[in-house]
Amino acid sequence: MATLRDIKKEFFSLPQKEQEIILKEIYGFSKDVKEFLNVRLLGDGEEKFIEQIKKATESATAKGTPKMIKVVNVNSILNKARKSNVKKDTLCTMEWHAFDGYMTFLNDYGGGPDSYENKTYDHLKNYLLLLIESSNNNKQSLEEELLGVENYLNQHNNMYNDHLWELFEGISAEYIYRD
Repeated sequence: MATLRDIKKEFFSLPQKEQEIILKEIYGFSKDVKEFLNVRLLGDGEEKFIEQIKKATESATAKGTPKMIKVVNVNSILNKARKSNVKKDTLCTMEWHAFDGYMTFLNDYGGGPDSYENKTYDHLKNYLLLLIESSNNNKQSLEEELLGVENYLNQHNNMYNDHLWELFEGISAEYIYRD
């Protein structure tokens, strides 16, 4: 199999018209490639990732019966977004929706698979770290966001969420007291 270097050399040695034909073929190769190129080159389509993550983490059907969240689908959507190099704010929003989806399931149905508890932790951690990273040292705005997370956790407070409180307090205290 040829290396990327070999492919690039061959591609750029082609006349522009042939390059355009190959690019068209690449674009039509799959839906994932189209999404990647739209986000990467045009900055378009980030909202689609947010909508996909919301839909993937819905835990109730129209009839109100539980619908299991497919961890693989959620991870796949987040990985595609990362590979497409979406903005940190978009990724932060996606992590929040993933966290909220698992949290809602666990609260609405009194529990769920152990992996859901692990995923609430992982997505909250990712959300908080992205939130702090993208705050651009705007302490007031960040503190308002952290207060919102604290209120959310208070509304969903039960013995199953102690590990989330520990995570939240650890990360938020580290930020607040690092000055």
